[in-house]
Amino acid sequence: MFSFVTFTKYLFRFNTIQTLWWYFFSAWWFSEIYIWSASDQVNLAWLVKAGAWETKRLNERPIYLRSVFFILALLQTYLHLYYDYDRAFLPTIGRSVQSPSTYRAHIILAPLEQLKIAAPSLIQRVLLRATCVGIISPFIYAMFIRRTAWSWALFLARMLWEMPAAVDPSYLPPYHISLLLRSLGSGFLLIFLWESSNTIFSAFVAQEPLKNGQPLTDESRDANGTLLNGLKARKEVVKAFALWELVYISQRFENRRRLLFADIDRAGGPAWAQVLSACMTIIQGITERINESQNPSPKPLPPQQQAHLQCLPRISAPMRETPVFRNSLPPTTLRGSLQSSIGTIAKSYGQSPSSSQPSSPLTPRTKQHLGVVRNKLLTLGQQQAFSPSVLRSSVNDCVVHFLRSPLGRLFRQTFQRRVRTVVLGSPNSQFGQIIDAVDALSSLAVASLKEDMYGTVSKDVVVLIRTYANTITTLEAFVSGVAVHWTDVEFHDRKVDEVDLILASLRGGLREIIRGFGPYAEELEISEQEMNAARMVVGMTQGGT
Repeated sequence: MFSFVTFTKYLFRFNTIQTLWWYFFSAWWFSEIYIWSASDQVNLAWLVKAGAWETKRLNERPIYLRSVFFILALLQTYLHLYYDYDRAFLPTIGRSVQSPSTYRAHIILAPLEQLKIAAPSLIQRVLLRATCVGIISPFIYAMFIRRTAWSWALFLARMLWEMPAAVDPSYLPPYHISLLLRSLGSGFLLIFLWESSNTIFSAFVAQEPLKNGQPLTDESRDANGTLLNGLKARKEVVKAFALWELVYISQRFENRRRLLFADIDRAGGPAWAQVLSACMTIIQGITERINESQNPSPKPLPPQQQAHLQCLPRISAPMRETPVFRNSLPPTTLRGSLQSSIGTIAKSYGQSPSSSQPSSPLTPRTKQHLGVVRNKLLTLGQQQAFSPSVLRSSVNDCVVHFLRSPLGRLFRQTFQRRVRTVVLGSPNSQFGQIIDAVDALSSLAVASLKEDMYGTVSKDVVVLIRTYANTITTLEAFVSGVAVHWTDVEFHDRKVDEVDLILASLRGGLREIIRGFGPYAEELEISEQEMNAARMVVGMTQGGT
């Protein structure tokens, strides 16, 4: 869901306009097929049935029906953007907040099972929207659309038939009960088509990146190269699926892990180094966004192009470089003294006696009369009611009541939304990618103790420990230090579910790395002080438990 700030920011983006265009196009295409397939008894032809001697006249019934479809397209576009229908709900494995050492099990249902579960709510949602639009469409059509739609329809009809240049619609719109019921039924079908398409697409997209129980990249000639290309992809969907597959490889498929650790002669560096770089970029993005929000960098100014002009030879003395408004030296000649005295007298006229304080436009006598009038017209209670403090309090109460209303919800800047925007990124949330990157690196690092024959992972363990500890510290300090915005009238606590899950994954991963590599801290050139600080971050004792 978005707020008013988000709405104004992304209203005229290409994706928003593209979404509106496709909904309008699908509504128009549906209307043409629906009207073309209707029988003659429904009376949805372009022209009203008339004799050969009568003047051809537009039929307003199909105009109204098409207008209803376009109203539905506009509403569906708003709901599509508001509820973010483009988002694919990829299951995040993650760790339990209560027990960071255990993973939360996610059962991925088959697409048909998901559709069976979503069908009742989908039909209820479609029926509610179709009914609401069917009720308000006659009013919207009569007040805002009728004249414009009639003019466009008349313009197109005159290209096909001989009709009068100026024909006004009838006094009353064609609100027959049969047409209203038909608009309600066809609107239900159109909305059902949109909603079911989005639901089916989401159900089939959110499937595991596995084929016959094995990672998808196993079928590639270069499995590691295909996986690395996905991790470096610019498209968020491709990168998300690549990270999802990397998590499965790090936890389930030993042969793929060994293949990854042994791939050290690849262009661009060892495969592990490239995986580490891709995942670290995602994890370190949290700290970078937090620092940017706390210390925003100034926008760079456009470079000024200096024109090199060939000037004429100087014919006068150079300009004075000393301050112009600084008090000049006292005059020494008689003529200078007279000029200074006359200037001082001239500037004194028109200036108030006390220039340091702004003078009031009302004279003391006027203020006295206003006080007498106020005391005669208003009682003491009324004067107190109109005092600035009482008026300010009343305005504040009205603003709070508005912010608590459904319409005012769009103008709230809630604590959770502001934290998510910074931590997870915008406009697209990187929550799933962050969780997958943390879990993949942690599992690969622990598995390398037994499976990494060349020791390519051990030299980067210190980087993992420092990055995880620094991210945890920065994230906790940011959440506890964010000020609550004055529009957040329903603020209760500083709990943000997504942030808690990220912290659980970071703590669980750091704890596993410390337990696995703690005995080898000296060989890995990790100081005891740094290791103890990392243990304190995750709540471990110096013994490592």
